Amino acid sequence: MGALMRAFDWSSSALGPPENWSVTLQTTTRLLLANSFPMLLWWGPDFVQLYNDAYIPVLGNKHPDAALGKPFRECWNEVFDVLGPLAEIPFRGGPATWMEDIPLELIRHGYQEEAHFTISYSPVPDPLAPHGIGGVLAIVHEISDKIVAERRILALRDVGTGSAEPMQAEDACDAAAKILGSYEKDVPFSLIYLLDESGKSAHLSGSAGVDDCPDLCPNSIDLRNPSAIWPLALSMQTEDIVVVDDLARRSEHLPPGPWADPIGAVTRLSPSSRRRLTNSPDF
Repeated sequence: MGALMRAFDWSSSALGPPENWSVTLQTTTRLLLANSFPMLLWWGPDFVQLYNDAYIPVLGNKHPDAALGKPFRECWNEVFDVLGPLAEIPFRGGPATWMEDIPLELIRHGYQEEAHFTISYSPVPDPLAPHGIGGVLAIVHEISDKIVAERRILALRDVGTGSAEPMQAEDACDAAAKILGSYEKDVPFSLIYLLDESGKSAHLSGSAGVDDCPDLCPNSIDLRNPSAIWPLALSMQTEDIVVVDDLARRSEHLPPGPWADPIGAVTRLSPSSRRRLTNSPDF
């Protein structure tokens, strides 16, 4: 990052040439470049960005063209309404901001993704700046993998324990669907079908998240019909996972899900692999 900053044309930014920067801005920049913890400096009323090497993974594809020397709002437009007010507090003379787990939906790899961070925003005093504060130093720690993994482990545990008691197959399907319905961030909607004895059709025995999408959850699926909305027959024939990635074409009434992005694909577990896992009804 030191090399990138030296090569950057700062005269085209709101900060101007580095030789004209205040002593505080120069010192703080050297501080963050020497630090191995992810650090980001927002400077001036436009919150122009400077950051260190450890912060690069947070940016993803935004680095460096959409991030270095760019205003905060321009770089992180998708979450500025959340993070902007938190940064304004210390910049306007308020106390430092700290949050242990702030959930965000970022676009940094070409798609919208769930992200979680522990953040600390601190004012950077500068006697030459209006109101005596030149910018805000952000120290961030991404905990996305930890948060998502822990939640999904809980989902697997709850499905296992919630459907482990002796019961009819239909009851097990209903119980599993209700549990999955409480984990909509990982499973926006679910449909559980049971095969009939002939193996020629399947009937819906449990569902969650599709109350307003009746065309997605037919009560019965003819496995001999190649145009059925869910290719259960293909999953049975190949005994492998089948991904349905054209949901928008299959239905005009997709469930909204908990995220800003619409649901785009469905993964189906095959009958054989499902039995290997839990000996439970097929999804």
